[in-house]
Amino acid sequence: MTLRNLLPVILLGIAVASAVHGQSDPADPAFSAVPFDRWLAEGDPAAFHWSVRIVGTELNSHQRLQTRLEVQIDGNELVNRRGHGQLIVMIQFQDSADHVYRTHGEIDLQNVEDSTGKLNIQYFQDAMVVPGDYRVGVVIFDTKTKEHSAVQKPLHVNPLRNDPLPGAWSDLPAVELLRAMDPPDGWFLPYVTGRLHVPLVTRRPIRIEVLMNASASGTSRGLTAGTVNSRNLANMIPALKLFSQMQGTEANLHMTLLDVPKRSVVFEQDTAGQLDWNGVRAGLTAADPNKIDVHALEHREQNAQYFVDQVRERLLPERTPRQVEADPYRVLIVLSGPLVLDSVKHISPLEPLAKSQGKVYYIRYRLPAARLPTAAPTFDPRSRYGGGRRSNPGAARQQVPDEAFDSLEPLLKPLQPRLFEVYSPDQFRKALATMLEEIARL
Repeated sequence: MTLRNLLPVILLGIAVASAVHGQSDPADPAFSAVPFDRWLAEGDPAAFHWSVRIVGTELNSHQRLQTRLEVQIDGNELVNRRGHGQLIVMIQFQDSADHVYRTHGEIDLQNVEDSTGKLNIQYFQDAMVVPGDYRVGVVIFDTKTKEHSAVQKPLHVNPLRNDPLPGAWSDLPAVELLRAMDPPDGWFLPYVTGRLHVPLVTRRPIRIEVLMNASASGTSRGLTAGTVNSRNLANMIPALKLFSQMQGTEANLHMTLLDVPKRSVVFEQDTAGQLDWNGVRAGLTAADPNKIDVHALEHREQNAQYFVDQVRERLLPERTPRQVEADPYRVLIVLSGPLVLDSVKHISPLEPLAKSQGKVYYIRYRLPAARLPTAAPTFDPRSRYGGGRRSNPGAARQQVPDEAFDSLEPLLKPLQPRLFEVYSPDQFRKALATMLEEIARL
């Protein structure tokens, strides 16, 4: 199951779909207003028809382990309490050192419609966690009647098997609770303060250039370019954030976001441990693939040459022999989904790259292959989207992906780049570990 990090979310039907507010704070004042710990200790007095389950843990695009808590409430509970005020959902993660991480949500009961009684109301809370053991406590209570129910569940988080970056989580808090944010903030998670431990060990001074394509990728499997690009950005932005956290005494890092169709640099930064998210956000807004630039379309045959020139400027700038001798060794990392460009043949190509000049990596993001059911799906009313679920989720086969054509690979070919095809966070983690190991040997 793929977890989404734009949560908590509640599904209450059309009438009250937005009637929830959440916050994440260990000192959440909502917890001081009720005897939360005593309620947990007493157990569930069965005041509500509800259930709590913890969905498994997996690696997300931020290279963090992510788990989901799913609270389901019978819609009739809301109908019967219509006009009461609020139904509060309180959530606490407690780690093995007894540190607590708390958040709560508020469901407005003032204007609940009768149709809500036909629904199972679902409240999701995602959290990024490190391997270990936890106790997860959930309390719901009616602010008018003071009726409440409480549940505690254990959570065990295993480390990744054969983790290529085993020390990356050494400096992280045990739990970071996620909250709903619209893109692009939902891709970056600016409120998440935990930093990965990614040391960049080099034998000599190195300049690392990260060049990210922020423009629309090619269509794939019937999806629009804007949809595909949004999915790619949901992976590339966390990668950009991770690169900004790499630390090395002999390495300096420079980041560039390109809008190739508009032939413009929309963001640049010499990174020193902290990515300028406001600048990145502004650049992404400027590169919105859903906005059509008529002037850019008039000269789109220049796009391939523009990309080549940007690569040449960062990897092979014009330098005197003395400057070449004094300059640090250069590493170029290109982040992009497949990009289709016109007139790729009619350009001034890149010159072959000598081993002594630099190293190029191309991380190309692809959409995961779709899974096709072998049996007809059956409707499951518990599905959070109100749709069908497979009667046998395991009875599925992998579909051969309809890959989008990519013009960037032939443009980069003279540089003999190391190409990483990335379909999942696991593959990116392996690619990153490989790059760090190779850079350490340069």
